[in-house]
Amino acid sequence: MAAIVFGFRLERTVLHALDARVKLAALVFVSMAGLHAGLPALGLAFFAALCLLALGRCSPLRCLLGMKWYLVLLGCVFVARTLTTPGDPMFDQPWLPATRQGVHAGLLAAGRLLVIALFGLLVTFTTRPSEIRAAVEWLLKPIPFIPHRQAATMIGLLVRFIPVILSQSAEQQEALRARSIENCKNPLRRITALCMPLLRRTCITADRLASAMEARCYGAERTIPCRPVTAREWSALLLVVGFCTLMYGIS
Repeated sequence: MAAIVFGFRLERTVLHALDARVKLAALVFVSMAGLHAGLPALGLAFFAALCLLALGRCSPLRCLLGMKWYLVLLGCVFVARTLTTPGDPMFDQPWLPATRQGVHAGLLAAGRLLVIALFGLLVTFTTRPSEIRAAVEWLLKPIPFIPHRQAATMIGLLVRFIPVILSQSAEQQEALRARSIENCKNPLRRITALCMPLLRRTCITADRLASAMEARCYGAERTIPCRPVTAREWSALLLVVGFCTLMYGIS
């Protein structure tokens, strides 16, 4: 399920038709606004992300299920901030140093990371990797001392590799279940049995990809043309800027 969620899927929606440069710029704006937003603004952004996922024909529930381990990580962040932030104690027990300020700080930290992840997931779900590569190359081209073509190629390969790694991880987990890995009580052995073969398969896949690119004379000078930005893209970008301004206003 995670591989399906984190990969591109072709649909006929408004979000799929938008230019990748506009979507990446919108992701940057929303991320910057989210890093300075309060809880009301984060709640609004979370609701907007779920609505946009549904508009892009990606089930919000399936996205959250595919991000279950990321949600566990956010839960750990929330607990850590709750227990380590000084402030007014919530309980009298000295072994449970939770504070009200810590709960607020934990919700802020976890909410910001969740909102940014959901909007990033929306971009990868509705944008082809080749379009992401072309958009990154176009956006980095005016910046001096940055090899924009190499950076765009690396980001494009990264976006393509994430679903592959997740699919290989699911296959490895199924193979371990068939060999009754659940009966092993040593968690370190179970993690090693999953991670080491997965790392080996990932390195082999990357090596084969590099050989295939070299055999096809793939060079950094290759340029993917970008389509012209239309009024629809400008309208969407202005809508995103207005939404970010609203987030700042209610924070």
